[in-house]
Amino acid sequence: MTVRGLRWAVTDGPDGTAAVELPGDDAAARLLEEQARGGFWCAREAGGCGGRLEVAHGPLPSFRHTGDAPCAFVRRQDAAGAAYDPLRYRRPLVAWLTAQGSAPRIERAPWRDDHPGLHVVVAGVGVLEVQLAPLPDTAWRERDDRLRRGTPSVTWLYGPGADAAAATEAGVRGAALVLRRHDRGLLAGVRDDGGATRWMRLGACRLTVDGLDAPGLAEARARHTRRSAEREEAARRAGQAARRGRRAGTAPRPPGDEPLPFPFAG
Repeated sequence: MTVRGLRWAVTDGPDGTAAVELPGDDAAARLLEEQARGGFWCAREAGGCGGRLEVAHGPLPSFRHTGDAPCAFVRRQDAAGAAYDPLRYRRPLVAWLTAQGSAPRIERAPWRDDHPGLHVVVAGVGVLEVQLAPLPDTAWRERDDRLRRGTPSVTWLYGPGADAAAATEAGVRGAALVLRRHDRGLLAGVRDDGGATRWMRLGACRLTVDGLDAPGLAEARARHTRRSAEREEAARRAGQAARRGRRAGTAPRPPGDEPLPFPFAG
């Protein structure tokens, strides 16, 4: 879908994080305009210029800058959605952490330009790495190793755009934690190594010294460990059978190679 005009802003000042999307219906846009009594700004936290915005009404309303300051979103308005997305996760996530007595700190990391998301440092615990864009398997492994070398606890949280990275972690560790926006809050999910996800409100999760814990997370990882052990045991027994067959001068038949119950006439 082609995006026409700037559709994103913040309502709490140029350095704010209260991101809003302008509705596509002009009547709804006017209602948002009335609710945002302080007005709209182009968010610096999203890479914008910090300037004032106003609503340009019409069949498809949009925001426009009121000043002449140079801004990346003037040239690339279609990039604003992805740039503002971390702000929409940031506020409810920080509010949840603060309500648990934590002191979260949002930091920018060197790799963030290529893989937008949130890098949240929680004193006494570790980091929450919120990934909101696709991340290749090798890049995920490299970043995960780098993070774990420098902090006691690392918890990944994957948004809708990072499903493949979530599948990578679920395959490696048996489960991954995923995030989705819901109204003004967040839903958390435990994705197992089979791709099934158990959803819950973020408030059902808790932060521990080992990272974020969610109902069903330990069970999913335990199932993965058990199945992995069973596969390893099956492979070990198959190897032992093959070695016995070689010592006896016969090799075990591969599965599906049993003799037919009647002579075959070629």
